[in-house]
Amino acid sequence: MNDAPPSVSYETLQALLEAPQDLVIFALDREYRYLAFNKAHKQTIKAIWGKDVEVGVDMLDFTKAVHDDYVKAKAQFDRALAGEHFVVIDAYGEERLSRRTYRNAYGPLVDQDGTIIGLQCFLSDVTDQVRVAEELEEHRVSLAERNRELAEHADERTKLVEQLRMAVQELSTPVIEVWDDVLALPVIGLMDGRRGSQMIDRLLESVTRLHSQYVILDLTGVSFVDTSSADMFLKLAQAVRMLGAECILCGIQPPVAQTLVELDVQLGLTTVRTLKQALELCMERRAEFASGR
Repeated sequence: MNDAPPSVSYETLQALLEAPQDLVIFALDREYRYLAFNKAHKQTIKAIWGKDVEVGVDMLDFTKAVHDDYVKAKAQFDRALAGEHFVVIDAYGEERLSRRTYRNAYGPLVDQDGTIIGLQCFLSDVTDQVRVAEELEEHRVSLAERNRELAEHADERTKLVEQLRMAVQELSTPVIEVWDDVLALPVIGLMDGRRGSQMIDRLLESVTRLHSQYVILDLTGVSFVDTSSADMFLKLAQAVRMLGAECILCGIQPPVAQTLVELDVQLGLTTVRTLKQALELCMERRAEFASGR
């Protein structure tokens, strides 16, 4: 019995090369010359390099038009000729013709004795996939940049809101130095616990920082008080006295005065009608203090 493997005709080998419809296939010898290729490879070389492929032609000659492609192709061919199997994704071709991106699967071509006689390569065109991936990456980067900008704008808005809140807070509890050693605190609108606490904090800080001796609490802009707001005014006056300053009340409106009487609130503070009278009283007491009386 003859155990030798049956011979395969050139037509059969070529049919095998042409079978995969979506693959570009070629094989080179150790001098980079064509041993075999399929029609897809021939069409590809014509499209990207404008060259006609023939058995025995040096494939590297096609790539010399683009030096980087030549260097890249030779390095990959040599890896395969050294016995390495690997896959790379690279772009080839002249820009004026058609530069495409391929997934290249390289490997050595070995004879029956195990000797490397050349290399083989299977290529698939992945230009569209790479383009889509690049567009998606650009979109992702753009979205990330947009999100970063939105986050920065959100931070800026948060800071602005905080600045506005602080400005409103300062406007709602203004402490004014109307004269040397004299502060005025005009109160406008309704009082609540939070605003009262802020008012006391700002006033006491100003009294300490400016070494004030007199504080005028102006209630001209207050049209309603209840037990809690009256208690807040008392606490404010007590805190001022503990810092060594005197609190003078002015501008109480008739409805407020009537409510305080009905609530039986004992303020225990020096009270005058207007801010002008309160300031005159502070001037008199400063003069008395200066004369030693």
